[in-house]
Amino acid sequence: MTRPLLPTGDVPDAAPKPAVHEQAVGLVPTRTELLRRFFRSRRDPAPFVDGLARRATADLPFDVTGRRTLDLGSGDGALARALTALGAEVLALDIDLRSLADDPFPQVRADGTCLPFADSAFSRVVCSNVLEHTPHPERVLDEIARVLEPGGRAWVSWTNWYSPWGGHAIAPLHYLGPERGLRAWTRLFGPPKGPNLPYRNLWPTHVGRMMRHAANLPDVRLIDVKPRYYPSQRWIVRVPGLREVAMWNCVLILERNG
Repeated sequence: MTRPLLPTGDVPDAAPKPAVHEQAVGLVPTRTELLRRFFRSRRDPAPFVDGLARRATADLPFDVTGRRTLDLGSGDGALARALTALGAEVLALDIDLRSLADDPFPQVRADGTCLPFADSAFSRVVCSNVLEHTPHPERVLDEIARVLEPGGRAWVSWTNWYSPWGGHAIAPLHYLGPERGLRAWTRLFGPPKGPNLPYRNLWPTHVGRMMRHAANLPDVRLIDVKPRYYPSQRWIVRVPGLREVAMWNCVLILERNG
């Protein structure tokens, strides 16, 4: 039987954070400041990436202190460092770990669609802006569900394709389609800069598709779905066409039954 697509019941509020939270992770940027950094990120991505990690840890709806936490798709390690500052026992995983060589937390090089861990290995999983970078995002969700311990929770976020930034290096020409948009960008501006090009390291990933898969994962409850940058506007999730464009970046909160 197919379970309800949208979460039912009360949506839990974010768990209280320790009083030292901001001191531990540094100043958490406001969403307005984060937006300013985003618009400068093509020239200088570091301040946006760092601020995004701090904002994410401030918004987590569960505590990570003392919890064995997997940062799936750790990138340059900004989120793993912020989680470590909160007291999480972090393991960073990425398909390319060259940028994490000097960080003190454990690191594993692996593919998120086939995690090298036993079932129920982690109490928490965070996965930021990864699903759009694999042609098999459902497998990533499957693996997250598998490695969560009973009662464990996951925070999963990605940039949906039809959002204004869905095409990454070729945005906004991705609205022409992945291949046509890439050809148009190259013709108008030359080869796009950066690695995130359609069908190379970027695949169209949609909110409705990921919600349906998450809602029907065995032994997992879909607790919440919300826009990452304006979480109070959850009503957008209930409008199928609008959510694909207006959410910009989608967040799923999952809990392993137990």
